[in-house]
Amino acid sequence: MSKFKSLIPTILMLIFEVVIGVLLIINGEKFTQVIFVIFGVLMLICGLISLIRSLLAGRNGGSISTAQLVLAIVLIAIGAFFTAASGSVMEIMSAVTVVIGIIMAFSGVLKLAEFITIRKIGPVMWFAAVGAIVTIILGFVIAFNPFASTQAMWMILGILILVSALFDIISLIIFGVSMKNFPTITKENVIDTDGEEK
Repeated sequence: MSKFKSLIPTILMLIFEVVIGVLLIINGEKFTQVIFVIFGVLMLICGLISLIRSLLAGRNGGSISTAQLVLAIVLIAIGAFFTAASGSVMEIMSAVTVVIGIIMAFSGVLKLAEFITIRKIGPVMWFAAVGAIVTIILGFVIAFNPFASTQAMWMILGILILVSALFDIISLIIFGVSMKNFPTITKENVIDTDGEEK
C-alpha cells in the first residue's frame, strides 16, 4: 500500500498529461481559450491581492512599496489582456505561427548560404542542403497558411503529449511489476554474517 501511495503523484501527472493531449487533439482552439481565461483570471486575482496589500500598507501608516505597486499593475494588465484575448485565440496563435514560419524560412536561407560557402572550401554532406531547403519550404507553408498550421500544431502537440504519457505509463507498469517481484526487506530477514539478526 505504501508503494502505491508513493506512485500517486506520478499517476495523477499521467492522467493530467492524457487529458491535456486528448483536449488538444479534439479541440485545440477551445482548450487554449479556456487556458487563456484561467490564466487571465489567476493573474487578475494575484494583481488585485498585491494591490490591496500595497494600499493597506500605506493606509496603516507604512510606506507603499513602489515595486509591489508596479507588480500589481503589471499582473492586472496581463490578466486583463489574456481574459479579453480569449476570444481571439486563433488570431493570436496564427500571428505567432506566421512569425515562427518567417523565422524558419530565414533560418533555412542562412543554412543554405552556409552550405554553399562551405562547399567552395571542401567536401560537405548534401543532406545539410536538403535540410535547409525543407526548412525554407516549411517556413513558407507555415507563414502563408497560419490557420491550418496552427490547428496542425495543436494536434501534433496533443499527439506528442499522449505518446510521452504512453511511455510513462509503460515505465510505471514495468516499475510496478519489478517492485512487486522485489523481496520486501524487513528486520526479520536481515541477518548479519554471523547468522544473528541486526
